[in-house]
Amino acid sequence: SAPYLLPETACQAGVLWPCSWPEPHMFETLLKHFEGPLSLWGPFFVLLLCGLGLPIPEDIVLVSAGALGVIEGRSWIEVSFVMYAGVMMGDSLTFLAGRYLGQRLMATRWFQRFLSVKKQAKVEAQFERFGSMVLFVGRFLPGLRAPIFFTAGTLKTRYWKFFFFDGLAALLSVPFFVWLGSWLWTKFQDDLAQIERALSRTHTVTMILAIAVGAAVLITIIVQVRRRRANREADNDDEGDAKS
Repeated sequence: SAPYLLPETACQAGVLWPCSWPEPHMFETLLKHFEGPLSLWGPFFVLLLCGLGLPIPEDIVLVSAGALGVIEGRSWIEVSFVMYAGVMMGDSLTFLAGRYLGQRLMATRWFQRFLSVKKQAKVEAQFERFGSMVLFVGRFLPGLRAPIFFTAGTLKTRYWKFFFFDGLAALLSVPFFVWLGSWLWTKFQDDLAQIERALSRTHTVTMILAIAVGAAVLITIIVQVRRRRANREADNDDEGDAKS
């Protein structure tokens, strides 16, 4: 279960919540807390808080939601819809806080303890270097996600652009991890030791694959958009030449 502790890099990044989590067996803890009436909406609200910077890796929450879905007789697709809404609502709250309250919050001492001007400047530098791609990659960085989305808001990034890049990344990661939790619980039932060993082995590989697939989709979209734009400009030039 060690891979699901808050990474050291997240603490160094200056997230919006304290950097310690007292429970190492996070998967088992989430199951115990949310089995029953809270099996669907418990993980939903945790994901909302994750969007605001709560230092719990989203993937383990999503895996737990998938397992709870099996226990409660829900389809992993149904669970994925609800978890996706929780993820996007949490991220949107952070983005909108940066957009409308960013300067006020950054002026307060208590907020600078969590996200200093220096750390925000580093995030801004990444936006200058990589553009909107930072929003896509930020979804896979637990300790940097909240600062990235908050900074995107302070930079007055258009909400549709934020929602597109973050939503695309979430569309890849959320259903996958919910399905993984559903599959693992169906295969191993309540053998938590087996499930946690399987999660430990697959965690890094699945994250790399998700980022790689997402990057390929994103690059394809960008190439297609640029190609259409170039064709449109070429058509306009041809019309201008014909008129002259």
